[in-house]
Amino acid sequence: MQKSKKKYILYGISAVVILLVAYWGFNFLRGTSLFNKTNLYYVYYDRIEGLNESSPVTVNGYQIGKVSEITFLPDQDCKLLITLEISDEFLLPDSTIARIYSMDLMGSKGVELIFGNSSEYHQPNDTLIGEVEQSLKDQVSVQMLPVKNQAEDLMKEIEKAIAVISYIFNEETRANLEQSFASIKTTMAYLESSAYGLDTMLTRESGKISRILSNVEFISLSLRNNHEQITNIINNLSEFSDTLVALEISQTILEANKALADFNAIMERVNNGEGSLGQLLNDDKLAIQLENAAMNLDKLLKDLRLNPKKYVNFSLMNIGRTVNVTDESELSEKDKRARERKRKKEEKEYQKNQRKEEKKEQKEQGESDDSEDTEDVSDLSNADINFMIQIRAATTPIGSDS
Repeated sequence: MQKSKKKYILYGISAVVILLVAYWGFNFLRGTSLFNKTNLYYVYYDRIEGLNESSPVTVNGYQIGKVSEITFLPDQDCKLLITLEISDEFLLPDSTIARIYSMDLMGSKGVELIFGNSSEYHQPNDTLIGEVEQSLKDQVSVQMLPVKNQAEDLMKEIEKAIAVISYIFNEETRANLEQSFASIKTTMAYLESSAYGLDTMLTRESGKISRILSNVEFISLSLRNNHEQITNIINNLSEFSDTLVALEISQTILEANKALADFNAIMERVNNGEGSLGQLLNDDKLAIQLENAAMNLDKLLKDLRLNPKKYVNFSLMNIGRTVNVTDESELSEKDKRARERKRKKEEKEYQKNQRKEEKKEQKEQGESDDSEDTEDVSDLSNADINFMIQIRAATTPIGSDS
């Protein structure tokens, strides 16, 4: 009897152990630890993108908990309430974000906690901020959207280009292109013929080309042999250029500019009528006076040529002394009569010479200048002229030192 009781007690203990092991294994498979204390937090999502219960909750890739329960809330716009079971060793800062993300390429989902910078912490059973990472499809769509837009724009541009090409390459253009290709073909034939002729010429003139190349080689050899002389010539040219630089050309140019400036100043004064030259160029009065002086000098020379005896007296015999008399009252009656006869004689000679001159001028110039010559003669005849006469007798002797 006692043995049967022990047997039943052993069966009972075994059953309890089996149940405990099964419970522990079930929780272990669910990711629940029987020996660690946990805190619960809640997150609301509009969509969970395939998140399941027992999905891990990680921070920077390190698992600190799991998703313990997912509740569908039809009364709250069909939202989903996710219960996060997190070890009490970890405190969640305020403003922590629970983001659903893809753990691998197979589409396994998990919850990643992104801690904020706040110094305050959430209390157990608080509600966290939910966020869903974009799926691979969404990311690809976002990345490909600009490419798609660019591709559409490129297709539009290609369509425009094709339309333009179709418009340009019409039947007339195609005919022109055919003619152009025919012309190109003809040109290529001409080029081929020219190349053949050139090849023939080079073959025929190869001897001359060889001599030309020999001459070129000889010239280059001569240049190499006369390198020192060429260097000397270049040095001489360099010294000559240095000499030109040393001549202070700039100073010479400055002096020339200064001379031109002085000349411009003089010309400006002349244009302003300053000085004799300026008055001569700008004032007609001085020019008129010079013209009158020239006319008077011409008249004087003409009178001197016609009546030289009025100004110069030549005598082969000089009897007595020659005396200059300024007052006619000093002359005797005899001298006065002789002076009058001489004056009349000179007037006759002057008139005779004047008539000859008038006839000569009439032949050269005509009748237009007769009145001017007559006025000149009358002016000269009426002029007050003093003569030098020879005194043959005097009432008083003239001193020898007179």
